[in-house]
Amino acid sequence: MVDVFLSSDGRARDEILTRLPFDRNRSKNPGVTADPKRYRDGRQLLRTIGLIYEDEDKLLRVTPLGRAVERWRPVLSPGNAAVLGRHAAQALAACQLCNPTNEGSRYREEVEVFPFAFIWRAMLLLDDSITSPELNRAIFRVSNEDELFSAVEKIRAYRLSGDLNSLGEEVETSSEKNDRILIWMAWASFGWTLIMDKRETASESYTIAPQARRLIADAAMIRHKHRNFKSEQDYIQFISECAGLPEDLR
Repeated sequence: MVDVFLSSDGRARDEILTRLPFDRNRSKNPGVTADPKRYRDGRQLLRTIGLIYEDEDKLLRVTPLGRAVERWRPVLSPGNAAVLGRHAAQALAACQLCNPTNEGSRYREEVEVFPFAFIWRAMLLLDDSITSPELNRAIFRVSNEDELFSAVEKIRAYRLSGDLNSLGEEVETSSEKNDRILIWMAWASFGWTLIMDKRETASESYTIAPQARRLIADAAMIRHKHRNFKSEQDYIQFISECAGLPEDLR
């Protein structure tokens, strides 16, 4: 799915739907195209981290960061992942919770949260690790950086006491809460490049990948001023620019 989106610059939604793989037996449009929800989900997945956006004509556009990811995906390995990872981390550090996308517009203007940078800063202060309850009851509740450090102190106290109620109520309460938390961590890890997937490590905690700690520490130090962007395009292009990619001279 990712490759389809990243190779669809200038295409409309319906054309992209015809290119997306799908199970005809499970599709709401059997024998025709993938369910439109596949497009919406894929768009949100990649737009959130600055790889794609829709322009004013509702055509998909791939950012320079998206094109870099498309080039690197076939050759990524543990040995070279840090090259792309550094640029990815710089881009993720600029992502705001409140932004002009459909999802970002649901947040109040006073919410000044850089979600991925906040998750990294918390992990760096908490022995490079964090659990789903700690995220859902403490980190996901903050609305600014002052509250983030209060949440970190609350997590430290919880780790000593073991009293889950001391973390407060859950933010995500639906039956899909674990999937939602997983998606946020997949974004914060840039597809498990920066943070280890706890499903693969048989751990209760998400842990910063040892080879990515310096990248995360450097990116977490970046302090962006919270901004009001005119459009989704302006916001996503800004994220891509923050990646600091070298000019493509091919």
